[in-house]
Amino acid sequence: MLKFKEYFLMQEKDVLLYVRDKLQYFSQDDNVICKEIGDGNINYVYRISNGKDSIILKQAGVHTRSNSSGRVLDINRNAREAETLSYYGNILPDLAPKIIHIDRVMNLFIMEDLKDFTVLRDALMKGQIYNHLQEQLTDFLVESTLSTADFFADPFDKKEAVAKYTNKELCKISEELVFREPFFNVLKENVFSEKLNNFVDKNLYNNKQLQAEAAKLKYEFMNNPQALIHGDLHTGSIFVNESFIKVMDCEFAFYGPIGYDLGTIIANFIFSYVYHLNVTKDKNYASFIFVVIDDILKLFKNKFISKFLHDSNDISSKNDEFIEFYLLEVLKTAFGICGLEIIRRTTGCARVKEIESVTDDELRKNIEYILIHIGIECITYRDRFAEEDKFMKIVDNIIEGVDLENID
Repeated sequence: MLKFKEYFLMQEKDVLLYVRDKLQYFSQDDNVICKEIGDGNINYVYRISNGKDSIILKQAGVHTRSNSSGRVLDINRNAREAETLSYYGNILPDLAPKIIHIDRVMNLFIMEDLKDFTVLRDALMKGQIYNHLQEQLTDFLVESTLSTADFFADPFDKKEAVAKYTNKELCKISEELVFREPFFNVLKENVFSEKLNNFVDKNLYNNKQLQAEAAKLKYEFMNNPQALIHGDLHTGSIFVNESFIKVMDCEFAFYGPIGYDLGTIIANFIFSYVYHLNVTKDKNYASFIFVVIDDILKLFKNKFISKFLHDSNDISSKNDEFIEFYLLEVLKTAFGICGLEIIRRTTGCARVKEIESVTDDELRKNIEYILIHIGIECITYRDRFAEEDKFMKIVDNIIEGVDLENID
């Protein structure tokens, strides 16, 4: 069909025609329906179903969906995302959705429908316990990055991949929203409780030392292509059921610092931890999250070291002192990114459900205040945290030390 020989942004009726024309997935006799289900801001996501079987189609638009920022995006990003998901599926078949079809003209891909899975953020907010989270998340974090890193990948292949996965537009969004906006509010889109205005002004907008630390982390983000990273690994981009996680939404993928993904996911578990301590007041579930975070850090370190010792193809890297140095640098980055992610999701335009769902203004303000304190500490003392083994005890000490009665 000539209609799909040139890119255009599809509607539901176009998606139905496309699937009929391009795939043999459904029978010609099936009553196939299509529904747009995307809730993000940079892609269009459709579920196509015959009532029994279903698939997901994801298409890139030229602009963000709200287009309030006026950003123009590279529509080739969806092919890059599909290739990244295919890579995940090749090395960790159980932890990524199956890619069925990639179309570089229409800038879309089709994948399996994870209808039997739940968004991890929603599951955590509901207090669901999954005992496989730590193992599978750390398998993903270590395998997906180190397999593409120096000492593991062919040096020529790696350098070509760095160029191939250059992701200018999406990296620019991260550079703005993660590293700049929490401290300067250039876009005037930051959102937080009004009673925190003075606190944020003093501790973020006029904190030169913290801004310097954020700039150092930004410099590393922009200039350290260690490995292929997901680039936006939060609990909303992971699906889960009783057996597996499925990592999704990797349109921000590029070659960057390995610690970025680890820091981002730890931050999002901290949102869940603080939410349950303050909103549901379910201490047992908060304890579960406490253990998950500490286990992720412990398992990440162990698996990182083990993979270096067993899978590195460069003899010069199989050195205990070097591996300890490399791991420590990754962890320093991770804790810094953890702090940045906490602050930007608390005060920025892309806030999390653990905050946005709190309807009590006073309680939401207190949660924001606690989270900003944790974020500042993670950025400021990331070097020390990298050498500690009890991160969550430090987080508890920060929470206990926050004076909610005297917010300055």
